[in-house]
Amino acid sequence: MTFTVEASRTVPYTVEQAWSVLDGFSDVAEWSNSIHRSWQEGDGPTTGIGAERGCELLPGRIVHERIVDYEQASHMRVEVSRSEGLPIASMITDYHVEADGPNATRVSGQASLELSLPPVLLKALQARLDAKLSERIEQAFADLEHELNRRFG
Repeated sequence: MTFTVEASRTVPYTVEQAWSVLDGFSDVAEWSNSIHRSWQEGDGPTTGIGAERGCELLPGRIVHERIVDYEQASHMRVEVSRSEGLPIASMITDYHVEADGPNATRVSGQASLELSLPPVLLKALQARLDAKLSERIEQAFADLEHELNRRFG
């Protein structure tokens, strides 16, 4: 069973400003309240295709992610390569930014998640998981706007 959620938010900043926060791939814990801590992994690039990071969501619950598709100031696809303490079979998140007027940007995202849990448990948890995923992605965009206000406001 795949859980898919989408969210978007228009922020009163330019595409370049919004992208500058999103593009700090391994620094996500500096501005996202959903991430306890984050770090760069590997010796590869810090952003763009092949960049890798670790994110501790809660103590002992870690996802290792990499950018698998990337278009500067436009689109980033992030894939969970493995997880610790979480039953994630796969997770892909797409982020998009696009101008919404001269000084506004629409930031949108879609996350698809598959969990390694028995089907009966997944069915029982479906509504709760859908709500939690939606809450997480919406909170990430609220946190992004807060960071933009801190940096550029």
